[in-house]
Amino acid sequence: MSYKTPLAIAVATVALSSTAVAAPSVNFYGFVDIGLETYSSSLNSPQDQAPHVFAGGGSDDPANAANGNSDDREFALTNGVQSRLGVKGEEDLGDGWTGSYRVEARINVLDDGGQFARTRLGWFGLSNGEHSIKVGAQWSPFFEYSAWNTHRGEVKGMGTYFYITEVMPGSVGYGYRNDSTINYTFGGGGFSNSPFTATVALHIAEDGRETTVGAKPVTAGGNPVLVNGEPLTQGGSKQLLNDSGITAVTVGGAATFGSLTLNAVGIKSLVKESRAAKDANIDVAAPMIYSLGGKFQATEQLELGLAYRVADRDTGDDDGKTSTTVAAAYKASEKLTVNLGYGVGEDDNKANLQLDGNIFGSAYYQLSGNRLAGFEFEEADYGDDGKVQAFMVSLRQSF
Repeated sequence: MSYKTPLAIAVATVALSSTAVAAPSVNFYGFVDIGLETYSSSLNSPQDQAPHVFAGGGSDDPANAANGNSDDREFALTNGVQSRLGVKGEEDLGDGWTGSYRVEARINVLDDGGQFARTRLGWFGLSNGEHSIKVGAQWSPFFEYSAWNTHRGEVKGMGTYFYITEVMPGSVGYGYRNDSTINYTFGGGGFSNSPFTATVALHIAEDGRETTVGAKPVTAGGNPVLVNGEPLTQGGSKQLLNDSGITAVTVGGAATFGSLTLNAVGIKSLVKESRAAKDANIDVAAPMIYSLGGKFQATEQLELGLAYRVADRDTGDDDGKTSTTVAAAYKASEKLTVNLGYGVGEDDNKANLQLDGNIFGSAYYQLSGNRLAGFEFEEADYGDDGKVQAFMVSLRQSF
């Protein structure tokens, strides 16, 4: 046994070492981010036309809602960009193939009565050279090929982007990220400066539009009870309006010529009307949005961006919207980055909000290798319907 024991130890050591080499890498990361925000609104539009300033203090869901702010408070601490905790890694599969994964949660560090953690990203991927596939919750290709031209702020400054993307159902509406998505990309993707890159994404079961089936009218004295002119009902069950497995498709691409990058991207809803929709005689709209724009690296420190976006609600007359945004990102020093932008938006339906002006900006200062200070502001001017303003300062500690 005295001769076999060293040999067994050596064999076990080699086996464990081989396993360690073959195992995928594991990298934990995250940050704590807390801001102090002021928010004011003089908006007097109908309740269902909320402003397009990203939610912060006072929102029911500051992690997701793009239009849930309230000016009831003078100021509030906010989870504006949401603290994060994640793990990611990759594995060499041989023959040029690499497997990768990422799971990231946004963490609620302020509200002990709220949900502590929610999925932000969760995908696995496979790549070989210029080709890559991701499956799961991931960055929105529309954001990559459109918003990244002009929207470099992390919380504020998304008004003209939300103005267009709000017409889409599911996570493709308002989205920085898309849930339940299969994504194929050639090249580095919309965030890169690849000579040429393109993405096709299929959004799976991402349309949550519903109708109530089996509801009964509420009556009083034999007459129906009306609320805002509509019959009040009770009971029934919620049924999906769209049965399609693939509920939307995104196609985007970009080409870089020296200092200039031109890009375009579009999302189209795909609809297969459910039995509930047919029985209720509901015509389920299939909205579409697209964007044309680009980026220009004027100097090593200064980048200029342009995005022109169009929405088609697919609801008949006056169902279109447009927005135009210009912006500049300036690296003032090794530690300081400044962003400034302006945009406008117009709705064919004049009864809806018209975005007469949207000015926004941000400044980020790297206090140390892992600590960042930020300032962000935004104003959305809706003409006769009023204005919305938001200002925020924040601190972030990464690890």
